[in-house]
Amino acid sequence: MPRATVTQTTENKNLKTCEGGVVTLRRMSWGDVLTRRTLASVMQMSGDSKNKSFEGEMILSNEKVTLFEFSKCIVDHNLEDEKGVKLNLTNINDIKKLDPKIGGEIDALISDMNNFEDEEGEEGPTPPTSDSVSEPQLS
Repeated sequence: MPRATVTQTTENKNLKTCEGGVVTLRRMSWGDVLTRRTLASVMQMSGDSKNKSFEGEMILSNEKVTLFEFSKCIVDHNLEDEKGVKLNLTNINDIKKLDPKIGGEIDALISDMNNFEDEEGEEGPTPPTSDSVSEPQLS
């Protein structure tokens, strides 16, 4: 029977924006993707666009989603602060310290690995095209 669960394999990604920087990433499970969607949508729905609470809610939502993604997907890394202390990328304060280019690259790598679609505001796995469908492997 075909395996339908996420693999726990990881991928090392060399960072282009941080010479010598490497992050080890894993894919989210479907349960993780659903939790990510809930974090993003619950906060968006609770704000009121006529006042500033909506903007504040959106900022909190983005931080929570980013913290969730980083904590679920980053297995290891070699990134340090200016004092040589390894960053804790499950802590929002350390994530905020990242150079924006480095943080953006890590965010993009996580999105690419999990097939999030940001262009139309939709997220989740991209449906396979006829070009990307391969023959099932029997084991």
